[in-house]
Amino acid sequence: MTFEQLITLEMIVEKGSFKAAAEALYKTQPSLSVAIKKLEEEFDVLLFNRDEYRPTLTDQGKTFYRWAQNCLRTFRELEVKGKELGKQAIEPRLNIVLDPLVQFESVQPVFEARSHLPSVTEFSFQTETLDGGMQFLIDGEADFAIAPKINEDERIESLPFAKIKMIPAVAKKLLKNESVDYNWLRNNRQIVVSKNGGKNFDPSKAPKGMFSDGPKCFVTDHTLKRNLVVNGFGWGRLATYEVQNELRKGTVIEIKHDSIVPITLNLHIMRSKLKPMGPVAKIIWEQLLKQCESLPSNTKKSKKKN
Repeated sequence: MTFEQLITLEMIVEKGSFKAAAEALYKTQPSLSVAIKKLEEEFDVLLFNRDEYRPTLTDQGKTFYRWAQNCLRTFRELEVKGKELGKQAIEPRLNIVLDPLVQFESVQPVFEARSHLPSVTEFSFQTETLDGGMQFLIDGEADFAIAPKINEDERIESLPFAKIKMIPAVAKKLLKNESVDYNWLRNNRQIVVSKNGGKNFDPSKAPKGMFSDGPKCFVTDHTLKRNLVVNGFGWGRLATYEVQNELRKGTVIEIKHDSIVPITLNLHIMRSKLKPMGPVAKIIWEQLLKQCESLPSNTKKSKKKN
């Protein structure tokens, strides 16, 4: 059994066919068939049922594949650690993805520590909404992300960073002297952040907290969403910290209605376990962890655990 055979097995299962797997691995389809055949002969086990149009794992194949995934994961993590332990040049560039609701002041000290960071390393910051930050890590296009952790993924190392309270808000000039009831919500547009601007929008995959009825205005940028809400173009959920002055002045009002209650956005600091960290990345990650642990909410949690 070889590592390449396990990679072949994994790709066939993921892609659903020998042909698609061969294209993904830049190999010929016959070479993949031979690799799987040798694997089956070595252990005298039938991994795939080939009677159907698409190859499907047999019961024995499912068990073998589950253990193969464990082996592949361990090998890849070992490969990453080996690269980190070896001699690496200083990274020329690091890419950091931030959710638009991250308050940069909370991480600014990490990137201002010039005595710890070589001046030759360039930094690239970009904002991504919803699951964008986590997906960039999985795709290997980012080194770190501070964003919502959409789901558990064994490839991602993470630590809770901040809880952002999102309240349904509306400008006083849009609300006027009306009270918010179901009919008001149905007749006034909700401002919603969508990665593709609402194109081909599927209601069944609506973002958390979106009101099911009523007109919508889709935007791709959270800052634009805030400006539209504050200026009375529609209503929408905003972080309490970003409208605290308007709430105090009374120019923005929190909507009180059972169907659109406040929600909490949980942000995590994250990195991919499968992407080796060079010397600068290690410094940044260690500083991010320290910064995270120093935040009041996380400090309280750690004391409770002790």
